Amino acid sequence: MAVRGGAALTGEPEDEANAKVAAAVDKLTEAGVKAHGEVRTTLFGHAAREIVDDAIEHDAGIIVMGSRGRSDLACLILGSTAHKLIHLTARPRLIVT
Repeated sequence: MAVRGGAALTGEPEDEANAKVAAAVDKLTEAGVKAHGEVRTTLFGHAAREIVDDAIEHDAGIIVMGSRGRSDLACLILGSTAHKLIHLTARPRLIVT
């Protein structure tokens, strides 16, 4: 990941990200789970707040997100969207590693 002018560049093309999210939503829907997915660009460090705001807007019953599995030290230095999200909301959340 590179950071330029406050924006994080992940290196993943938007069409690939959209395809991955659509596939995940399809699998969840097939399993009978009401799911919503969206790919969006945000400023580095602001993703957790946007996820929580969206969960409130959509009245999500649970927030499910992945974790990169960084060590505690790496999270301490770099921060972690999952860690921030845990502290920003009391809404149920599931972090998948």
